[in-house]
Amino acid sequence: MPASTTPVLAGALAFATLLAGAGGASAGCFRSCVSERISSADSDLAMRNAMRECRDGCAAEETASLKAEGLYDAYVACKPKPLSDEEFKRLRGENHSFSVQSNVLSWEFSNRLPDKVIRMVEIGTQTMNLSDAYFTTRTIVPPGHATTIVVMDFFDGYPTVRYASKITRIEACPVK
Repeated sequence: MPASTTPVLAGALAFATLLAGAGGASAGCFRSCVSERISSADSDLAMRNAMRECRDGCAAEETASLKAEGLYDAYVACKPKPLSDEEFKRLRGENHSFSVQSNVLSWEFSNRLPDKVIRMVEIGTQTMNLSDAYFTTRTIVPPGHATTIVVMDFFDGYPTVRYASKITRIEACPVK
């Protein structure tokens, strides 16, 4: 095997191992989809394209589910506000850490707040010149629901400062 493919192979195997960690059948939509589509022979571009397709497909399924439950219109129209420090720390602590592979951040996220709909997640990191950068993703996660937050084109800095990436803000709307 050429030396240039070794990092891609190692990355694909590490990502597949990470995805397999939570168990097959009980895995969420994004994890299951990515596990089926990515192989160790895939390039970074192929992996990112597969993750983008999985993110979009899972978002469509989640939207259809919310519409079927009659929740989508009310939740999409709400005006989100930042969570309290206590709620923020609770949610961040209850959900496992996010991962970054091929410049795609994924975070399996369960909304355990009984009275709030999660609408936005912000992730902070650093650029190559060590300036702070923030990525924001819009979502709809009703109480008791789970999803995978996926941020494409996520750059998490130099390898030695990757630990600087963190969830910096979550916004939600109260359930009426």
